[in-house]
Amino acid sequence: MRQNQLNWDDVRLFLTIAQEGSFRRAATVLGVGHTTLSRRIEALESNLDTRLFNRLPHGLSLTTAGDEMLQTAIPVHREFDELALRMFGQDQQAAGPIRFTAPDLVVNYLLIEPLSRFCQEWPDITLTVDSSHRLLDLTSREADIAIRCTNNPGEHLLGRRLGTGTEAAYASKDYLGWFEQQQPPQHRWIRPSDDYSIELNFKPEFQTQVPHQVVATMADPQAQRLAAQAGLGIATIPCFMGDATPDLVRISDTATRYDIWMLSHPDTRHNKRMRVFREYLVSVFECLQTHLDGVIAPD
Repeated sequence: MRQNQLNWDDVRLFLTIAQEGSFRRAATVLGVGHTTLSRRIEALESNLDTRLFNRLPHGLSLTTAGDEMLQTAIPVHREFDELALRMFGQDQQAAGPIRFTAPDLVVNYLLIEPLSRFCQEWPDITLTVDSSHRLLDLTSREADIAIRCTNNPGEHLLGRRLGTGTEAAYASKDYLGWFEQQQPPQHRWIRPSDDYSIELNFKPEFQTQVPHQVVATMADPQAQRLAAQAGLGIATIPCFMGDATPDLVRISDTATRYDIWMLSHPDTRHNKRMRVFREYLVSVFECLQTHLDGVIAPD
């Protein structure tokens, strides 16, 4: 048994032709060729096994089947238009969910208070924050907006560079007291990986002629910070983390390690709640840049 299925685009074309009374006028309204439009309607009539229009020398007139289709399609078309407006309105309201992902260090050291203020200012927006080490896939919409610390953000996403991230060498005051007693002075170093090398200029009082002794390798910057805080050795960590730790002293100049990018899927470009949150993040990072650059050092 043959099943005749209607394509809504074909129904929309039928409505325009019925309202305009000719293929040429309807083609002008729709911005398509009138021969293309005529072929589409002929295919629709063939699919339905019925004629919808009488082709007359002075124009078109609806058949009985065409009139029935018109009377049925008009309210459906109106409901579709109203639905589209409601959906558009929702996208233009600062309300609904946002899935946000960022590195745990960025969230914990830089964004906890700003995110709290955002939720208070926009109570109808619900934030889901993922600060795991896994890079959520924006293309498959695992997240809507992401902060990434990278020099290669990718070209297929909607991106904006928010600033740079810098690192420096930090040590605890107890460690520095121990270091001053060493003859010859030699640093104990907590390195982030086996292939990482220090390319920082130490302050004169902390310089040595003896190579650093590697005492531990820790990939997690938080673990490096805690180990340095406990006096195990010096650690090269982000300035916004080291400067926020009272027990640590910055003992070197700074080095730029990465760019900080805000990324989102292009489909979210015109959604208001996404736009509001992106603009908020831009303003937050504008205020944070001196901390990211390591300009504000601890006393």
